[in-house]
Amino acid sequence: MKRKQRADVLSAFPGFAKMMLLLALLLWGGVQAKASSDSILQQSERTISGLVTDESGEPLIGVTVMVKGTRVGTTTNLDGVFTLKIPTNAGILQFSYMGMKTTELSIGSKSQFKVAMESDAVLIDDVVVIGYGTRSKKDMSISVSSVKGDELNNRPSAFNIMQSVAGKVAGVQNISMSGRPGGSSSLRVRGMGSINAGKDPIYVLDGVIGVDPDIINAANVESIDVLKDAAATAMYGAQGSNGVVLITTKKGKKGKGSITYDGKVGFGFMNRKLDMLNADEYMEVQRRAYAYSGQTMPHLTTPYENLFYYAKDASKNYQYDKNGLLIASPKYNTDWQKAVTQTAMTNDHILSFSSGNEDTSVYASVGYQNQEGLIKESVYERYSATLNVRTKIKDWFRIQLVGTVGSQKGNNNDMEGSFNQGAIRNMIEMPPIVPIKYDDGTWGRKHDYPLSETAENPLLLLQDRKNEWKSNFSLFSLNATFDITKKLTFTTQGDYQVSNRKEMSYAKAGLFDVSENNGGYADIKNSDSQKLTSENYFTYTDTFFDGKLSSNFVLGASWYYNHAEESSSGSEQYFDDSFGYHNLSAGTTWHEPKSGMNQNTMNSYYFRMNHSFLDRYLLGFTFRTDGASNFGMNNKYAYFPSVSAGWRISEEKFFSPVKDVLSQMKLRASYGIVGNASIPNYRTISQYSNGSTIFNKALTSYVVLSNLGNKDLKWESSRQFNIGVDMSFWDNRLEVIMDYYHKSTKDLLFEKQVPFTTGYTTTWTNLGEIVNKGFETTITSRNIHTRDFMWVTDLVFSTNKLVVADINGETIDTGNNTIAREGEKWASYYVYKRLGTWGLAEVAEAAKYGKKPGDIKYEDVNKDYKIDEEDRQIMGSGTPKGSLTMVNTFTYKGLSLMVDLNYTYGFKIMDITNSMLENRPLYSNNVKSILNAWTPENQNTMIAALRLPSDNYFGENEKDSYMLHKGDFLRLRNISLSYTFSPKVMKALKVFESLSIGVSAENLLVITKYPGYDPEVGAFNADSGQSIDFYAYPRPTTITGNIKVVF
Repeated sequence: MKRKQRADVLSAFPGFAKMMLLLALLLWGGVQAKASSDSILQQSERTISGLVTDESGEPLIGVTVMVKGTRVGTTTNLDGVFTLKIPTNAGILQFSYMGMKTTELSIGSKSQFKVAMESDAVLIDDVVVIGYGTRSKKDMSISVSSVKGDELNNRPSAFNIMQSVAGKVAGVQNISMSGRPGGSSSLRVRGMGSINAGKDPIYVLDGVIGVDPDIINAANVESIDVLKDAAATAMYGAQGSNGVVLITTKKGKKGKGSITYDGKVGFGFMNRKLDMLNADEYMEVQRRAYAYSGQTMPHLTTPYENLFYYAKDASKNYQYDKNGLLIASPKYNTDWQKAVTQTAMTNDHILSFSSGNEDTSVYASVGYQNQEGLIKESVYERYSATLNVRTKIKDWFRIQLVGTVGSQKGNNNDMEGSFNQGAIRNMIEMPPIVPIKYDDGTWGRKHDYPLSETAENPLLLLQDRKNEWKSNFSLFSLNATFDITKKLTFTTQGDYQVSNRKEMSYAKAGLFDVSENNGGYADIKNSDSQKLTSENYFTYTDTFFDGKLSSNFVLGASWYYNHAEESSSGSEQYFDDSFGYHNLSAGTTWHEPKSGMNQNTMNSYYFRMNHSFLDRYLLGFTFRTDGASNFGMNNKYAYFPSVSAGWRISEEKFFSPVKDVLSQMKLRASYGIVGNASIPNYRTISQYSNGSTIFNKALTSYVVLSNLGNKDLKWESSRQFNIGVDMSFWDNRLEVIMDYYHKSTKDLLFEKQVPFTTGYTTTWTNLGEIVNKGFETTITSRNIHTRDFMWVTDLVFSTNKLVVADINGETIDTGNNTIAREGEKWASYYVYKRLGTWGLAEVAEAAKYGKKPGDIKYEDVNKDYKIDEEDRQIMGSGTPKGSLTMVNTFTYKGLSLMVDLNYTYGFKIMDITNSMLENRPLYSNNVKSILNAWTPENQNTMIAALRLPSDNYFGENEKDSYMLHKGDFLRLRNISLSYTFSPKVMKALKVFESLSIGVSAENLLVITKYPGYDPEVGAFNADSGQSIDFYAYPRPTTITGNIKVVF
């Protein structure tokens, strides 16, 4: 019954959006009416006017012009001109504009004004969101990086905020696992902070903690602030152990209402293909394999006339082998990569409304996104609506309402990463001699050729198998702030997040390796989650010692509750597949139904104080305690302190002689402790699992202990030390920010295997220590800045090294041929080192290893004449050592060009795709490099001689260094060209306030030695699977046109 009620609420999302919009309009109408009544009450008025420009004389649009101390005001028009009726006794006229210093003028008896506002380059970035408040950048002694909304929009092809942030924040890596539309990305802030516990940063949207970043439309974002060191993240305690990403959405702007349309349409295409064998090369590989094994190819006669030409028809092509024996000539030469991929269209549209006055601001938007994938039948779609209302009820009472609702859907029909059933794997492995369809319309199948595996035609898989998902999401937040005194405020905020997701899969009968044995199948899985959060805190700001000491204090408490449910069911052996997964009862055999529920809570108390003495000596202290239900009574609560200090050395008198060159300099240092509680629930208690078996010829259910509880399980703790320096040269023409950090994570939460004799399989425990350390640099150079032309260069450089410091002397298998070992990088590749192949002159030596010429030669580390586990070696890692991003922005009047280059280095890619192909030369199609396989005439090669499957030779190759490739790459990540029409043109059109158009190219060029689709790849998971290529979804090159119109 409860689930039904939730479904009813979710189905009413559009109603919620209408209600919120209605509320916004009512509030706006009310304040407009109040403003109108205020103007009526004015008794004696006169009219003034004027022109507002920047320092170069360029008119400024939208400058707020106010009579100080009143609500009388207006904004400048497209020509920078304003007209305003003011009381005759008005004294001061105030001009304010983002990026400019606020200007005040005495009115007197003047009626005409000309104002040239001064730019304030530092002011644009001056205030940073730090969690539970904001702080001036000059007064911060913590490590925080910021990205403004206009920078995010420089990449129109980016479909989520994680893609938009990529390369813009030092110390933040965006791990993009796939090119699939709507595909997952993960951010890592200063490396991987845990092994088995949560590794992702916490996302905070307008104060709402734990938001899914996929529901956020980048066009709605005003700024993103990333908290990196422990002194910055400690205010979020255990939730901030892997960094904090603070997302601030757009607010309504003062002045008359405006409507903005921001639209993007693009297309993606495949610019890198695997170099696969054609039909004749494929048959040559077959012939060579038979020859090496001392056999001749079987005569493929009548049963295979669909695939081959034969000599009995002299008018058709045929060929002979080197011995003069007639062999079949293939009829078809299918390019399966071309057949399965497509030009992928993308659409991204958002319509927003913004307005506000001194008391109330409103921002509302609706958005639609649609992204096709390179693989046919793959698509992602999202609808969303957002509302942000701020209003001042009383001079001492303000509220903010934030709401986001929407839905998204997509599919995984390609089954990327599937061992046998993936369309991508079958696209790559399908023999070129097999057609898409025969002349009679029947599908070409891989097993049509007898030497191939019985996998399936990828296009048939995409047609007859569905793996789809859809979800609804909503977020509501109400914030109220009370000014108890001028210095003391109290803020209370309540948040509610709800989402549900439905996954549906179906396969028709007869698909090889999918449903050939079960008569078709269908499965449905439902999952629902709810999050409730309450934040309550006091903020006190004051000055002491005649203003020499400025202090800010925050004291508060929070409560978090999460509830999740899931269920699944399915069936197979379908007598009628007309309705697919919509009619599970059409299956005659049911899958075991499953359901579950889990919930967890967290209580937190926190305190922070920041001090600035003489505007140059900075000190900060934070203390937080968290209590989490994930842990037993012995370790329910943990405590997380931090301290930071800064010295604005450029404010000292002795610094004056160098200030003409080094304008500003600040030294920073911090140390703090944060925790991590992101593990599955109920791991402190023993768990049971149930199943069924045949006992006494009857189906019997049973319950068995599966997980050994650990009541002493405790929090992970990360201790981080950070030192940094902020510098600006030549009056802020060049800005440099540098940081070095050392983060040690101890008492790692680890799921450990236990001996089978205990009756359990695993238990959670605290084990060992890992260390992240690295260096970060951000440089902004304003190379040229004139009235008409600007050239700005941004450089972001980051390094990170993750080392296993302590795991009790053990070597832990981290999966995918990687291990964790003390003193080595986490998830280091652990493989046999391939030296080459055994030659004809090495018959005797090869025989000592049970090998013969043409076999692979590995390094025998311990010289015992056998290749076993003792000979495996650590040979690099899939985690990059560092990256450098350079963004150049050129602006000439209304024309802007942005070029974004990224260089990532110091890692290796494990190409399982290529290894699977070369190690099974007769089972499937192959890459052209297989033609360099060993022959008596070609002995100096890394590739073993081609042979028949009966040789059963390639077992150890799955742990082979030959799979590893240098992953370094230089990517032209984005190039964008845009034009913004001048105010004069807009005035002449008399339709728009502003208009800009542009075009951009994403992933236009990649320079790399890696032969796969893309060097930025991953499989299985975002950590041990980083840089592992297992039939990965190719990444598109995308060309996008965009237009932005303000009415």
